[in-house]
Amino acid sequence: MANKVNKVPPDGGYGWVVTFAYALNNVVVLPLIAGFGLVFQEAFEETGLTATQGTLVITLNHGFGMLLSFFGGPTLRRWGYRKVAVFGALMISSGLILTSAASNFWIFIISYSIINSMGVAAVMAAFTLAINSYFKDKRGRAIGVGMSITGLGTIFMPMVMSALMYSYGWRYAVLILGAICLHSLSAAFLLRPVKWYLKDPPVLEEMLPLNKEHRVELITTSFKQTVPDVDSLRKLGEPVENDVQYPKSLSMRSLRNTTSIQTRNAISHPDISKKSPDPPLSEARYKWWESQEINLGSSINIFHEEDTIKRIKAKQNDVSDVTIEKNMKSKTLFGRFIDFFDLTLLSDPIFVNILFGLSMASCVETNFSLLLPIILKDLLKFETGDIAKIMAVIGFSDTLFRFVSPFIGEWCHKPPRVMYLVSLIVIIIIRSLMLFTTSFTGMLFVAIAIGITKGVRTVYMNIVIPSYVPLERLPFASGIQMFFNGIVIITLGSLLGRIREASGTYRIPIIVLNFVTFATVMLWSIEFLYFKLKKKNSEETIDA
Repeated sequence: MANKVNKVPPDGGYGWVVTFAYALNNVVVLPLIAGFGLVFQEAFEETGLTATQGTLVITLNHGFGMLLSFFGGPTLRRWGYRKVAVFGALMISSGLILTSAASNFWIFIISYSIINSMGVAAVMAAFTLAINSYFKDKRGRAIGVGMSITGLGTIFMPMVMSALMYSYGWRYAVLILGAICLHSLSAAFLLRPVKWYLKDPPVLEEMLPLNKEHRVELITTSFKQTVPDVDSLRKLGEPVENDVQYPKSLSMRSLRNTTSIQTRNAISHPDISKKSPDPPLSEARYKWWESQEINLGSSINIFHEEDTIKRIKAKQNDVSDVTIEKNMKSKTLFGRFIDFFDLTLLSDPIFVNILFGLSMASCVETNFSLLLPIILKDLLKFETGDIAKIMAVIGFSDTLFRFVSPFIGEWCHKPPRVMYLVSLIVIIIIRSLMLFTTSFTGMLFVAIAIGITKGVRTVYMNIVIPSYVPLERLPFASGIQMFFNGIVIITLGSLLGRIREASGTYRIPIIVLNFVTFATVMLWSIEFLYFKLKKKNSEETIDA
């Protein structure tokens, strides 16, 4: 077990295949979900859905799946990310195929908001855990590369969706998109258990043997024998039998495997040798501080120590099993529920602050991305072709900065939370500028800025929790985060629809989204300021 604990992720190798699978899944899933506003404009008009119902269908697609992500930790622990990814891919495709035949509000809810949403939540949780399992030191680069490839989908997919709708109508377009989503199934087949590729941690130079030149380790408590080459043995002038050297400093444990009388004599009496006498003191291999004597005073049962150790370990295991059984019996149903979902994470105030901030900011990002095509049509009266071009521009700048942003963070030497916080401040300013933009050219510049900040946020949003939570608790932490995301998205999404109907425009909903984002900025800034002042006071106390 000690060896397994000491293993570390490969930080490369097959991890880059997993990165490609992660990107392939995201290319076909995320742009489709984000760009379905293009398809649903025509679909909602044909089926007679109101603005509130249409907004609810779109927001429930994200919210319901995120609520189910609360069970993501136990599910991934039970079946692993590969099986969960396969299940999710099939659910996504099935949901879209059923959506192509939808004719009323409730069929949209069942097919798109529930079935498709379950699939999206499953594949995102599975692929996120997979890529985080294969990388540790290079995690930022891996996710940056994966999200950069994902950005290619945000460039081309709006164009593909627009062309499919123009050629076949929204129903056949959704049917074809459901078939395209089966590429996520191919990506799921590329996933493999990370335990196949774990490697030993790098050995520090300070931990190497002192006399590694002759491959003999001087160990006081146990004996480790290595077999060097014969030439080096003869140079040392040591006794050699059958091309094997018997060093002078040996423990008595090695005598069990020694049958030769000559060998026993050579070990018990290191000064007796058929060869020439020992070299002069200046050339001697063994110095005066290296003990060549064997102390049997503390080794009465030395030949039976393995049996003794086995009996002690068996007794310890029995005691530990009884203790675990007593603890399980003493735990209440509520305690077992907390352990099953690892809700002890909520006892950490920093994690709670991270959780709340990410949930609020992610909810705003999701609602804005989903409603952006509808906002452009409602606010600026753009045609479907112009909206597709603007979304393609956002996708291009988004893709570029998904690749660049990890290197910007390394160059600035800033942690993921700080980079994410800066991007939130910038997006508040850009969304405010959007309210005063009226021309297509001006909106193109706003789209470039939106894509840049989106690329930075997308990369660091996926690293904030993994950089704070240990890997073994990551599925549970991600599940809790997605659960809170679902609650906030459903609540805020329905609220935005009501505000839109009451005001008759999407200007006020954009202002509401900015205020929610600003709440995250304030919460995290207060935390950073508090710990900075606390650290400063502690340093002053130490100096005093």
